[in-house]
Amino acid sequence: MVANRGIFLFLAVCSLVWPADGPAAQSPADVRIVASVELVQIPVTVFDDKGSVATGLNKNDFLILEDGVEQRIVSCERERQPVSFVILADLSSSMTSKIPFVQEATLSILDPNQPQAPMRDEFSLFGVETRVTRLAPFTGDQEDLGRRLPSLLTPTNGSTALFDGIYAGVTAIKREAINKRRAVVIISDGGDNHSRYSLRDIKGFLQEADVPVFAVMAGPSFELSDLFTTPLNIPKPKPSAGPGDNSKSPFPDLTASQYNYIGPAEQRGPHNLKSLTEATGGSVFTARNLEDLPRIVRTLGLAVRYQYVLTYKPVPKPNAGVIEGETKWHKLHIELRPKDKFAGYGIPYYKRGYSRVE
Repeated sequence: MVANRGIFLFLAVCSLVWPADGPAAQSPADVRIVASVELVQIPVTVFDDKGSVATGLNKNDFLILEDGVEQRIVSCERERQPVSFVILADLSSSMTSKIPFVQEATLSILDPNQPQAPMRDEFSLFGVETRVTRLAPFTGDQEDLGRRLPSLLTPTNGSTALFDGIYAGVTAIKREAINKRRAVVIISDGGDNHSRYSLRDIKGFLQEADVPVFAVMAGPSFELSDLFTTPLNIPKPKPSAGPGDNSKSPFPDLTASQYNYIGPAEQRGPHNLKSLTEATGGSVFTARNLEDLPRIVRTLGLAVRYQYVLTYKPVPKPNAGVIEGETKWHKLHIELRPKDKFAGYGIPYYKRGYSRVE
């Protein structure tokens, strides 16, 4: 890639897509620059002290440090954006008793308040077992996909090629997704015993990809055998309207925290999924009880659809000893200020660094 020095930046929030022969090769044609004219854009997700998706923040509420140097935030935007979702459903033998969990988690990602185009989400579904199978190409028809889920998501006796599934899902979203905002959601127990790629391979791949990856797990207290008499029969509670809420608005009321929140206990997960998701700015959530599942996955969907996007012009670290033309990794730290005002708030999902040509 040829880039004008000092003009274009490439971020870890940007991405490189590797061709089908594996993560080791890179194609210059797949490089996508998403920040230019010395401006860096960072999507961030913020949760308040109740675990709800935080609303009402502005640029003065954020502090960005790049290589330890405070940056001046030019803008802070937050609005509903259409998202391209890839769902990786683990259908291997280890998940046989949890297939209703997989079905319900997948259904909960769909948005019952789907707005009209051009704000339309799209979804693609992969089944992960001994082989990775594309069960549904990208579609914006959520009703049709929801009706077909019970027949698409069925148990197998296969092994688990989870890492291969992640590679296939991220590659598909990079090549085919129509929306700028994208996310991969893994529904699995985190095990892998049949992948071509290793944990190290996929972690390196994800660190270069502009795709946040999240994982949802069933906790040990899940007893599914007698909980689901009919698949997908859990009603979705409707958030109550808050003050000043416009009932005709296509957007949900994000302040209804009794329904839409993610608690600290639900953010724990096994090492594999934790390591992979955090490399992308995502995380792992654990549903320990049946009634928690729709709430967790729905809140995850809201967090992706309503991210804040912070924009700043980098101020270099003094005496950094930069070599002209060198590609350098820059560390990022983001927090809310003042700390006492935002006690209990968290910004768990953002990329911790990016690369740029000096």
